[in-house]
Amino acid sequence: MIIRHDAASEGEIQGTSRENTERTIASEGETQGTEGTISESPQAPENLTNFKESIKEITINEALQTAGCGCGTLFYTTGPFLFCAAVGSNVALMAIIGPILKCEWGLSSFYLSILNPANTIMCGILSFLTAKLGDKIGRKPTALIGAVGMNVAGILSSFDKGYWYFFVMKLFTGAFQGFGVGPAVVLSGEIPPIKYRALALSGNSLAYGVGILITGAIAYLTLEAYGWEGLVLASTLAFSPCILFLALADESPRYNHQKGNISNAEKSIKQIYRLNGNMNTHFKLKDWVNKGVGRSNELTTYSFREVANIIRDSDNVRNALLLIIIGFVSHVEYVLYVYSMPRIINEGYCTDLISTLTPKCNYDKNSLLKIELVSIAEPIGLLITLVALEKIGRKKVFLATGIGSTVLVTALYFCVHPNFLTAWLFLMYPLLAAIGLAPLVLVTELMPTTIRSTMASLQYAVCQVGITLGLFIVDFILTYKEGSRLSFAIIQLFSLVFGASVAMMKRETQGSELIIA
Repeated sequence: MIIRHDAASEGEIQGTSRENTERTIASEGETQGTEGTISESPQAPENLTNFKESIKEITINEALQTAGCGCGTLFYTTGPFLFCAAVGSNVALMAIIGPILKCEWGLSSFYLSILNPANTIMCGILSFLTAKLGDKIGRKPTALIGAVGMNVAGILSSFDKGYWYFFVMKLFTGAFQGFGVGPAVVLSGEIPPIKYRALALSGNSLAYGVGILITGAIAYLTLEAYGWEGLVLASTLAFSPCILFLALADESPRYNHQKGNISNAEKSIKQIYRLNGNMNTHFKLKDWVNKGVGRSNELTTYSFREVANIIRDSDNVRNALLLIIIGFVSHVEYVLYVYSMPRIINEGYCTDLISTLTPKCNYDKNSLLKIELVSIAEPIGLLITLVALEKIGRKKVFLATGIGSTVLVTALYFCVHPNFLTAWLFLMYPLLAAIGLAPLVLVTELMPTTIRSTMASLQYAVCQVGITLGLFIVDFILTYKEGSRLSFAIIQLFSLVFGASVAMMKRETQGSELIIA
């Protein structure tokens, strides 16, 4: 019912009472009405109808973008950070105790060479076989199962029960790492706003360096007094809190939103708001319907053919192929460096102008100190990379690291003084760490929510193939004549391939929103 008003000379506005009239507004701001009139004010929180009308409906991207970054964001990303730190710790652990086990158990080069890649092979296999679980049952439960299994197997590995027992435990450790690492990385990348997304994803790569750094420090403190068993146990327990953080965190709100669980997504986001100190939680998430393969409240998943169709429909075919190449070559050269660095420092690499390593059964304190010193370079380099990623852009920074490592490795074709070698290793580490970061950042920013965890797990499986090849090169090639120079040549070649792949990426992802569909 519409009511017309005429102004009176005294400035009052009077309305004619009619049946069902809701209110009459006076010029002095007073509200007068006939019997049954309801007084309303949009600012009145006690009026439930208008309060609901004042709630703004926003998208999932807008909700997480305005959440900011604080304790809530940190809470969600700490579990994945510690998970990845445990994975990095395992690489450093095997690099340190491998020669010790060879001497203690009288292993041949063959048995040592299959012991070291056992972890990475199983990690790659399980990452491939369970790639779709993170998109089917959720990021959180998949990562949590992986974290629990990885830590239990790591603790059991600390018992000296012989070669085959240790071999089986490393298989289980690698299997649970592969089970959970892809969803863990995706979980940490789906929470932060655009401004801090690179920080969260860099944190997962930084975690590898932190894991290596802490393991080196633990080795310095425990190896001489408690042997390799104490080192394995202490390094496992150091990163076990990842279980607690993953258990307490909610499921990714992006995952819940994509599956149609809008209320759960809202609840998680509002919890992040409150933990971040943002009290502006009067919003409602817009629903979204996937017009592609289908979205429902059920736990759906996609066959690899459907995943390929989604990639094709989102015009991401070239990016997907380049991500596979980047994941492979980056991890070959990264592991070539990380796995051989302790041995090069401890055993030397130039004797009579021939690159060779003389196996040792243990590490002296001076070598462990140098290893720790060089390991500090990775977190420093990653922090610098993080700033550069936000200021300069993803493609330019990753391209620069590929070119820089290609040029810098040339110095090691010549036999150099041990002090220069330590300095070179310190300078090279940040570049290769930045290269290893590329797959984590790019797969999260280029792939849509529907298949993001699947693609992250598949790419991680490819990365494990690269790691296994890197371990093979170290164990079989590095101990032979000209072996070191050959490994350096491989790093140089793959750095070129890495740089070319980054240059061919179709778009820059700096400042872009994550793809929903």
